[in-house]
Amino acid sequence: MSGVDVVRVTRRDQLEDAWTVRMEVFVGEQGVPAEEEVDDLDTAPTTTHVLAVDRASGAPLGTGRLLADPAHPGEVHLGRLAVRAAARGTGLGARLVVAIEAIALAEHAVGNDGPLAVTVVLSAQESAMGFYRRLGYEVRTGERYLDAGIWHQDMARTVTA
Repeated sequence: MSGVDVVRVTRRDQLEDAWTVRMEVFVGEQGVPAEEEVDDLDTAPTTTHVLAVDRASGAPLGTGRLLADPAHPGEVHLGRLAVRAAARGTGLGARLVVAIEAIALAEHAVGNDGPLAVTVVLSAQESAMGFYRRLGYEVRTGERYLDAGIWHQDMARTVTA
């Protein structure tokens, strides 16, 4: 999607734009309880957000977040990936994933006598599993589970330098 910048969130107003997109998609469209959508992890020092912004209007179009846990080096969690309805089908979701993977590789990769690598884990809504498979993610466990009333499965992909 041309005319859209994907940026790392560094300001409070950008984080609020990310929350706006998530509330629209997850709460408004999917019925996730509002109190479950924004959580303490959003402002944790080990969390990174990305935001897709329309260059002309400044409107937020999509977002995603990256959770890192220092207790698990070389593994991160991609989550809260959301794209507004008008921007779906444009490749924007894939651009957000690629941006998150690039940050994960640059800041959280480990290399024990080999190339730097990071495993990106995610909890995919079953309706989005095809999207993630096209990006190279595979089911991590065969067990599906309910989260916020939506069926999910864990998926992962190892990204290397």
